Amino acid sequence: MTQELSKAYARRISQANRTELTVIVYDITTQHLNDCMDSFKEGDLEGFRHSIKLAQRFLCELMSTLDLKIPLAVSLLRLYEFAQRILVRCDVAGTTEDLDVAISILSRLRDSFNKISAQDTEGPVMENAETVYAGLTYGKGTLNETEISSGNRGFLA
Repeated sequence: MTQELSKAYARRISQANRTELTVIVYDITTQHLNDCMDSFKEGDLEGFRHSIKLAQRFLCELMSTLDLKIPLAVSLLRLYEFAQRILVRCDVAGTTEDLDVAISILSRLRDSFNKISAQDTEGPVMENAETVYAGLTYGKGTLNETEISSGNRGFLA
């Protein structure tokens, strides 16, 4: 994952509510799995394993946030465990076999949570976070992206 992409995720996280945070975790996990596939194609076994480990961490984060008193959460846990087994198998064997299955499962779950997040009216989880305004302007032959922060960085006393 590039540093620019990490900054974009950090910006999204600072403005997200609970459901949107789940969507972001799915996005990050899928990004690491795609990085894993790219590293494998390039023959970079160390990068391949590093990306799998990062994806496993985010998958564990998804598992840890489940409320197992709810039957749907138990079903989600089973899907996460299945995807986790695929990642472990790929890591041990050094192959990308069935990795596309894990990506497909996570992508479908992400789409479902994304639809739910459109209905979630809660405010952002992070209070006193910096408000980010962004826009596009047209220059001579170019398109410029502008980002303005409110200047509120950190906690208010």
